[in-house]
Amino acid sequence: MADGDPRLHELLAEIGELHDRKQADYGRTGDPFANVRASEDFGVPAWVGTMIRANDKMRRIQSMALKGSLTNESLEDSLMDLAVYS
Repeated sequence: MADGDPRLHELLAEIGELHDRKQADYGRTGDPFANVRASEDFGVPAWVGTMIRANDKMRRIQSMALKGSLTNESLEDSLMDLAVYS
């Protein structure tokens, strides 16, 4: 195992697996970021589209901080999605 905190390495592996699952659902063969680039169809640069998606996750995290709970998606799910967008 690599040096450092084992839990960090576990989380990084989970983030990689989540990326792969999302790519399978939203990407295209040979283009794992097709869904990210799709914002360009509306005149929005891909990096801006990604930031909008990341901001949605940040708003959910902010809502959790203010309200103390989330209804549809767990805090962990939002944080993991944000890590994948990063």
